[in-house]
Amino acid sequence: MKQNNASNLLKRYLAAQETGKEVYFDADEIDEILESLETSDDFTHYEAILSLGLRLHPDNPELRVRQCKSLIYNEEYDKALTLIESLADADQFELDLMRLECYCALDQYHKVVSYIESRIDKREDLEEIFEYLTPILSDMDMEEETSDFIQRGLLLFPDNITLKDELCLHLESIGDFKGAIKICNELIDKNPYSVDYWFMLGRLYSMSGEYEKAIEAFDFALTCDDSDVELKILKAYCLYMNENYEKAIEVYSDIISTEWDMKNRLNPLLAECYIKLGKFEDAYQILKKQLSEKVLSSEDDVSVFLNYIRCCMETEREEDATEALDKAIELYPDNIRLLSILAIKYTEEGKSEEAKKVTEKLFQLIDEAEDSTVENAESLFQTAQYLNLKNEVKEALQYYLKILNIDPQMPFINMYVAMAYLAMGDIDSFNKYYQQTPPEELTNFLNNSGINVDDLLRNLETKHIEPENLTKEFLKNKEHRN
Repeated sequence: MKQNNASNLLKRYLAAQETGKEVYFDADEIDEILESLETSDDFTHYEAILSLGLRLHPDNPELRVRQCKSLIYNEEYDKALTLIESLADADQFELDLMRLECYCALDQYHKVVSYIESRIDKREDLEEIFEYLTPILSDMDMEEETSDFIQRGLLLFPDNITLKDELCLHLESIGDFKGAIKICNELIDKNPYSVDYWFMLGRLYSMSGEYEKAIEAFDFALTCDDSDVELKILKAYCLYMNENYEKAIEVYSDIISTEWDMKNRLNPLLAECYIKLGKFEDAYQILKKQLSEKVLSSEDDVSVFLNYIRCCMETEREEDATEALDKAIELYPDNIRLLSILAIKYTEEGKSEEAKKVTEKLFQLIDEAEDSTVENAESLFQTAQYLNLKNEVKEALQYYLKILNIDPQMPFINMYVAMAYLAMGDIDSFNKYYQQTPPEELTNFLNNSGINVDDLLRNLETKHIEPENLTKEFLKNKEHRN
């Protein structure tokens, strides 16, 4: 009944606005409308109605409190604090909560601590303050203050579920997954049928790379509530990361069958599972349909093109691959992985000048990037391997050196550089990078390539070098890739 009354009052206000007339409401009516708007999370007319109420009833304490909340919502903390201090006749506890929130926002956490320490005896009020202020501190990205505040709260209220929940989220936010998992298990002990806690535990295990445990936690969550689609998607992701691709396909397929509107989001993930199983025809059919139906715009969609191009090549559809590459380059002209493929394509077609220009653009983009990722290094690596196998050693060396700059920890990268120099007859440079390779890595490289160390050293001493034979078998073997 109250909601209907608030709705009628709002209609009166809107009707008056349309005619340009001022309308009168008493303070309780204004408050009722504002309360209704807050409940429905509709703030379209909130500020205008609050302003009207304050013009009509400037001294009404309830409306002044709402004004404080509005100022805080709009991040006008200094104004809010000034107004709070002037409201002697309002609910003091509510004012205290807002005052403390302003202190946090204005980097005056020490005043929060002083307030807490001065009211240790008022435990009932303090518990509510801790519950109210902790998530606010967390949202403000105040890591040290949040940690301190939660610990103070738990010292006073060690069994408070809200504080433990916030502690778990805080530990997750700072990357302490082990600590967060411990707290999450304590929360599950208190409420073993909470889908939220099991979901949280699974998420924490997935973020720490413990995918088997994550899957187990998600299964428990699904026994509590099997309607959460995001939970199922995260479980499928963990199955994929745990190399259980068949089961991941089952989960993704089941979601798509019941949530058809999610197919555009999930089909690329489903295709990746088929690619991992070597079922390129299945992946090709999924991705072809995806590309024909979906309007691509975001950087995330690059992976759809990349996987589709790979499937085309694996299923001997070179014309489709070329068409997709041209379209992808048009949409994402500065994507490192696509440009790497384009460089290979031009080299294959004998277009050396075009390949050179693409390589120059690649390196320029990498040099200009704020941070060059390991993924970029892997893309360059594939191109370098191809060039090496085509006996384009000088060009391959450029890529190896760029990779070394991006990701010096990539396995065997120093030896790839060394062997490229060796193939070019540059013994001094070979020795430089050969000697920078860790002994164990050097042994693995030579064993995998089938090179006899004694023969290699003897050839170097006599400067009798057959570079094509030294690395050919190693480079051809896909198992030796990074």
